[in-house]
Amino acid sequence: MRGKQALTTGEVAKYCGVNFRTVIRWIERGHLEAYKLPGRGDNRIPLPGFISFLQSNHMPVPDELRQHGRTLLILAEPEDVAADMASTARRAGWEPMVASDAMQFGYVFADLQPTAVVVSSEDMAAAVNRLRRDAENQELLCVLAGMDIPTGVSTDGWCRIQWPTEQKRFVGLLDLSESHTQRPV
Repeated sequence: MRGKQALTTGEVAKYCGVNFRTVIRWIERGHLEAYKLPGRGDNRIPLPGFISFLQSNHMPVPDELRQHGRTLLILAEPEDVAADMASTARRAGWEPMVASDAMQFGYVFADLQPTAVVVSSEDMAAAVNRLRRDAENQELLCVLAGMDIPTGVSTDGWCRIQWPTEQKRFVGLLDLSESHTQRPV
């Protein structure tokens, strides 16, 4: 599914286990984002919109749609910093999700099982460490990012970067985690 930007109503129906006419009704009622192709008027559902639809309806996101394990969960304050991190990750080819609070972060962490997480405080990092103990994915990239964060890798495995001055290093860490090589200090 790599590189595919939109799905047909038939593909969406197959993923959801419903008839394609049900998918068309979802589109007509505004539950599912879609656009019509010129000429025949066939519907196409943008992949990010479909993934959001699945998540908001508590339906599983098929692995082949998860951008091959490139999911990043962000809990950072203030909100504009989190949005900036998400934008940077998206440009690097990742699928970022921004949690609005610790409760949502914990729920999404357990449900999504992301490849990487970014938080902006030591308290949040300690909370993630508690979540990591129960996580299936032991290869989780953990990034602590903020203006006052000393850079490097700590003994607990957290990569620490100063945000926004080390955006290139952040992208490098994401690229490194994908290749499963040793992370730099």
